Formats: sequence, structure tokens, C-alpha cells
Amino acid sequence: MLKRLFAISAILALFGSVGGSIAAPGGSPWGPGYLPNIPVITQDGKTLQFYDDVIKDKIVVVSFIYTTCRDICPVMTARLAQVKDKLGDLVGSRIFFVSISIEPEVDTPDKLKNYAEVFQTGPGWVFLTGNPADITVLRHKLGERSRKVFEHRSDIMLGNDVTGEWAKDSAFSDLNTLAMTIKAMDPDWRNQMGSAEAAAAGAAAARGERPIAATSTGLPGQALFIKACAACHTIGSGKRVGPDLQALTARRDRDWIVNYLMEPDQMRAKKDPIAVELSGAYKIRMPTLGLSKNDAADLIAYVDAMSYVSASNKKDSHAGHRH
Repeated sequence: MLKRLFAISAILALFGSVGGSIAAPGGSPWGPGYLPNIPVITQDGKTLQFYDDVIKDKIVVVSFIYTTCRDICPVMTARLAQVKDKLGDLVGSRIFFVSISIEPEVDTPDKLKNYAEVFQTGPGWVFLTGNPADITVLRHKLGERSRKVFEHRSDIMLGNDVTGEWAKDSAFSDLNTLAMTIKAMDPDWRNQMGSAEAAAAGAAAARGERPIAATSTGLPGQALFIKACAACHTIGSGKRVGPDLQALTARRDRDWIVNYLMEPDQMRAKKDPIAVELSGAYKIRMPTLGLSKNDAADLIAYVDAMSYVSASNKKDSHAGHRH
């Protein structure tokens, strides 16, 4: 009984009291007087006024990218694309994604459009560039103050202009949790959650259930794969941003895989034929993630295990069909 009460209390603490909402901060500076109404240009070449057209009366998920980034940006954008899918029809109606280039002198609308197409971002997600001085103002106002483009982090900003609520999060948060956090920026959703879903979630938590329990393997590489790889790769479900990793070790030498996971940039620089081929075949290159040899070994073990599971599932499915 105590366990059940504790679980329900945790759920209610996350979303506020049942039927209630999180109050907007008193005297919040965020609004038309804080976020400037300066011109920005979308990936479609359309000029917008930043506050009036992008932020006003909306719930927004703001990220910072640049198209020549070869490490954090592609992974971050791919993960946000997964979050967008989880939010479904809310995107474009109540929730909007905004990606601002921090290298506007390079990122033309055409480059941003190509970048958006690679990640299949779709409606409800706008990519912005503009005058470098104006973009610098936007970055600073939104808390992105990296001195050099390659220093920027995976932080994202979540905001509800109507309520004045803003929060910082990370694109590398658990995807289900991040999607729920974004939904919770909407007081109407919080009220619905408080009256219905919180009770169900509390009951599940009291039973000791976890959202990912059904697919958990217990392998060391699982968490790393989900966080760093799953946004761009599948294991047995076809190409995504990058190649399908099904039966990877049957196609590539294990030592090659380890080296490529650890230092893809160096392998491309050395003109490794497979690395060069992959770079030409996909619009987004494998980023350097700073993985250790142990990290690489864990990832390979996880991919091998899931390749076996995927192949077994397909075999069982095929065997169940009568011809």
C-alpha cells in the first residue's frame, strides 16, 4: 500500500495536483518585450517576424543547429524527429518545432531545406536563418551563448508563450519522457493527465512496470544505442537516416567496426574505402561521438543480439504463413 501511494505521489508531483496546472512564473520577462520581433528566413525562403510569426501564442521546442556540424547536430535533430513522431497530430496544431542556425552566414534556406528533408521533419517544424547579427541576438536571448559553433550543446528550450512558461531540456533525454514534458507545457493536457492518465500511470508504477520493460534486453550497449544510434539506424527495419545495422558483423570486419565507431572522421580523412563509400551514400555522415573501445564493443554486442532477435522474428513470421 505504501509503495502504491508513493508511486502515485511521484506522478502527481511531476504534473502538479490532479486537475491543476503549473502556474506561469510571476513577472516572467519572456514575451514580446523580451524576444525580439526581428526578421528570420525559413527553409522555404519565407521571411517571418520572429516573435509574431514563430513564437506568439504557441508552444515551441527550440533547438540550435548548423548544417556543417558533423557530431552533435545530426544526432540531436534525429532524436527530436523521433520525439515529433511521438507527439503526432499535436505538432503543427498546438506544438511547433523551431531550429535556429547558429551559422547563418553559411546556412542558406536551400541548405536548411535539404537538412530538413534528410530528417523528414515535415510540417510543424521550421528551420531559420537570417542576418548573423540578428541571429546572435536570438541565440543570446534564448540562452545559447557558445563562443564558437562547435562548442554548442544539446540543450533545447521548451516554451509556452501564452502562459509564459519556459524550461531547458536536452535532446538526449529519454524520448518518451521528453515527449511527455513537451505535452505538459500545455495546461489543458496537464488537466487531462491529472484526471485520467495520472491514475493509470500511478497504478502501473505501483505494479513496478516501466515504459521500456517490454523491450529491455539487459545488454550494456542498449542504453547507448537508444541514446546515440537509434535516431539514425534500425536493426532489421530498413534504412533511416543511416544504414540498417542488421547482421552488421556478418558484413563488416569487427576491428573495422570498432575503429569506425570510435573515429569515423579519421577513417574518412585516411580515405578508408568503406568509410568513403558510406559518406557518399548518405547525406548525413557518421559523427564522432567520443566512444571508447568498451563502448564500441558494447554497441556491437547489442547489435548482434538484436540482429538475431530480428532475424528470428522474421523467420517465425514467415513460417506462420501458408502458401
